[in-house]
Amino acid sequence: MNLTRFFLLSVLLSFVQSAGAQWNSIGDSLVLPTFMLGGTYAPGMSAVDVDGDGWEDLTFGNDLYGIDLYLRDSTGFQLHPVDLGLEPGYCTPRSVVWADFDNDADQDLFLTCLLGHNRIYRNTGGLVMEDITDTSGLVMNANHKGYGLCIADINLDSHLDLFISNYVSTPPLVPNEFYLGDGQGHFTLTEWGLPQDLITPSHQGQFIDLNDDDRLDLYVINDKDFENELYIGTDTGFVDISAESGLDVAIDAMGTAWIDEELDGRREVYITGMDEAVFLKDTGGYSFLDVAADYGMPDELTTGWAVIGADFDNDGYEDLFVNSADFIDYQYPLPFWYTAQPNKWFHNDGGTGWTDRSDEVPLDAQFAEIYVMVQADWNRDGSVDLAAMPIGTEALLLEGQPQGGHWLEVLPRGTVSNRDGIGTKVIAYTTDASGQVVSRVRQASCGEGMLQQNSRWLHFGLGETAVIDSLEIRWPMGFVERLYDVTADQRLLLVEGEVEVDDCPADLDDSGLIGVDDLLALIGAFGCQGLDCIGDIDGDGMVGAYDILFALSFYGESCPD
Repeated sequence: MNLTRFFLLSVLLSFVQSAGAQWNSIGDSLVLPTFMLGGTYAPGMSAVDVDGDGWEDLTFGNDLYGIDLYLRDSTGFQLHPVDLGLEPGYCTPRSVVWADFDNDADQDLFLTCLLGHNRIYRNTGGLVMEDITDTSGLVMNANHKGYGLCIADINLDSHLDLFISNYVSTPPLVPNEFYLGDGQGHFTLTEWGLPQDLITPSHQGQFIDLNDDDRLDLYVINDKDFENELYIGTDTGFVDISAESGLDVAIDAMGTAWIDEELDGRREVYITGMDEAVFLKDTGGYSFLDVAADYGMPDELTTGWAVIGADFDNDGYEDLFVNSADFIDYQYPLPFWYTAQPNKWFHNDGGTGWTDRSDEVPLDAQFAEIYVMVQADWNRDGSVDLAAMPIGTEALLLEGQPQGGHWLEVLPRGTVSNRDGIGTKVIAYTTDASGQVVSRVRQASCGEGMLQQNSRWLHFGLGETAVIDSLEIRWPMGFVERLYDVTADQRLLLVEGEVEVDDCPADLDDSGLIGVDDLLALIGAFGCQGLDCIGDIDGDGMVGAYDILFALSFYGESCPD
């Protein structure tokens, strides 16, 4: 009788602990076969909606060749075979990135290859993939050893452009590659301010607007103690300001996560490395300083790889999940004597410090050999889920458990800008208990961290805030839209030009109709700069071509009551 009671109490305690945990590991009940048998360098992963049904799918690079695609629906994940026409040796994939390069509402596929040459596939519909590499303009050279890939519209023509990090540390050495896309599947190699004589073993680049000028910048992380690089975006190309910014740290950099630790509008970056990590904080004047030691996390137990920055518990502050796999060249199965190093969950304590809560992570995830991890909300419950591909033959799936905090998830979709909304910045303004306005910034990326393509849904944890004062959407092509009094705990699709804006901004004469007089007023104010300019519809500080384009797109329409 006592033994029975003890057993029931143990089961009850186990249930309570599981119910209160941040994540549940669901690999036992949902097995997704993957193929990652070698250590040190893993294939990339993607967590975007590939088939356009509103559910986030998972794509794993296969360590031999090709991909393993699992489509998600309301019932779970299902394997969906995709014929890429590859055989072993044709392409050992690293980055696995989906993006709609021709804006036709079908997701196209990009693969960088450590062995073999990089590939581009056009989605002809229904995930029937056409290999267009031969005509794409990509340099087809197996010596390039493609690694990280990031994608965005850099020259603002609504077509997606490519930056490929080439990991080459022995001769023949090659530079990284930047391509401008034409929207038809052709990409032109160009310098665009990026030095072609800078030969570095690069892991990953990421496009992100760091100086808040609504132009995407480029941050590149390098291995082998080569300095990381920061290039500020301009109308005519990138400008190297690595040294001035303090972001030119020289470590064996593996992965990055950009967050706003204190909700002060400045972003920090956590960078993993070989037995080291740095946490670079913008101290003002766009100058970054390593403060990792201040938080008790100057070094890692072993080599750090991918890192996720997200508000896991929806308390309003972004946390960090660090993959800390050992630097090994063993093959699966790992030696019986091998002891894995723990992965790390650093919890952001309201912008005042950090707590190591790694022991609360499910055991199979604490000690899994993970190199690449992606985030999504695949069950659409408002909590961040994590997927990884450890050494072995099965994916690791951590399903986030709601902790009571409010949240919002938004998906930008471009019309004038690129359809995927890549580069769109969304700012959520709320008011805290003291009456202070707080802003939380998220920006849509495509290729980031380390061989990661995270979900396109931008996740905001909001804590006790149930209504967002305003939501500002800054589209890549310059237009700005706003929503007011947005209720939390929902997912919103934001379509460029269709977001409810205030006071019908193109109706400059307040007639209730967008007509000739409004266009004449815009033309008369063309070139005006400053906050007092009448006709600055997109809020960029100047009356320009985009303001006229927007008014023309709604010409003849009546304003809503």
